[in-house]
Amino acid sequence: MSHTCDILIVGGGVLGVSIAFHLAQRRAGRVVLVEKAYLGAGASGKSPALIYQAHRHAPTAALARRCLPVYEHFSDLIGGPPVFWRTGMIQMTDRRDATEWDARLARHLALGIDVRRIDEQEMMEVDPNARLTEDELALFEREAGYVEPVLTVASFAEAARRAGADLREGVEVRALLADKGKIGGVETNEGTYVCGRLVLATGAWAEHLPKSVKLEVPVEAHRVQAALFRRPAGSGRRGAVFADFVQGLYVRPAQGDLLHVGELTPLQSDEVVDPDSYDEAAAGEWLPSIRQRLIRRCPAMYCCYGRGGYALLSAHAPDGLPILDRLPGLEGAFCAAGFGSENFLLAPLVGQAMSQWIVDNSVADVDLSPYALARFGAEENPSNEASADASKA
Repeated sequence: MSHTCDILIVGGGVLGVSIAFHLAQRRAGRVVLVEKAYLGAGASGKSPALIYQAHRHAPTAALARRCLPVYEHFSDLIGGPPVFWRTGMIQMTDRRDATEWDARLARHLALGIDVRRIDEQEMMEVDPNARLTEDELALFEREAGYVEPVLTVASFAEAARRAGADLREGVEVRALLADKGKIGGVETNEGTYVCGRLVLATGAWAEHLPKSVKLEVPVEAHRVQAALFRRPAGSGRRGAVFADFVQGLYVRPAQGDLLHVGELTPLQSDEVVDPDSYDEAAAGEWLPSIRQRLIRRCPAMYCCYGRGGYALLSAHAPDGLPILDRLPGLEGAFCAAGFGSENFLLAPLVGQAMSQWIVDNSVADVDLSPYALARFGAEENPSNEASADASKA
């Protein structure tokens, strides 16, 4: 059986549904999204979904700054219930990193991000359970927080459907189809999907499909772990989000009295895996380890209740930054991959930028050049005018 559409999006995570929504809103033609399992089945459904602006990479910080208002006004702009919880975010590191972090702080302030250095007393005012030692320093971003990941995906998806997009679950793409250097469609378990333009938003599976047309997208699937703990009675109000570079963990409030705790540096600490076959359970020896690190940061959590854990996939390019580009040598094909845990952080702007790129053939107000495939030595696509245009903006 053959299916036809103008634009085909592969991948039903938060990036895919955001792209589908923005394209459908632009009336870009017949927009179809296919997901081999169900929406949010990959990393999106398990993501910590942290929303902050003070990113180590200045261009990404600038993009994140533009995404925050979307989440703040999500019900009005996208639809559905509110998804964003503002808690503030504390980033902690060793004082030996002070010079680097002061430079980073200056860049953030220049972008207009509300972030500042805080001492131990100020940190306890933000989160009374947290402690800062003499040889550590902390930055506090007041506007940061997190979104509910499953609800965010569902709301983007419903908005896309309302705008006319066709979102199909249980459709597995097995190969790309090229014709004389142009995308022609894909082969699936439901037959051929013919399309004029294609967007791969496949997360941990990003490197697989391009290989069917002899293209390389350097994204690896890492297995990362997360744990849930119930805060003990008497631990006080829900605290801030932590990005603790000393203990190597992030912490955020979760439903009720739960804490969601996970590894902060997956590129250094976790293995590369086959995304179709990996252990989704947290390792038994890892749970006591992450608990001890949590207690070192928040001593009041020594009597917290373990509520188990799980593993999820995190997709990364070699330099840890996303890939947003055309697929070189394959006209009409685009890629949004390698976002790791920052898929929610940038999803609203990725959807907007991809829709502009596909419909207008340019992205006038977003600089995508730092995320081009060419940074890995990929063959330059002479038709990639949007990156060139954006770099001049």
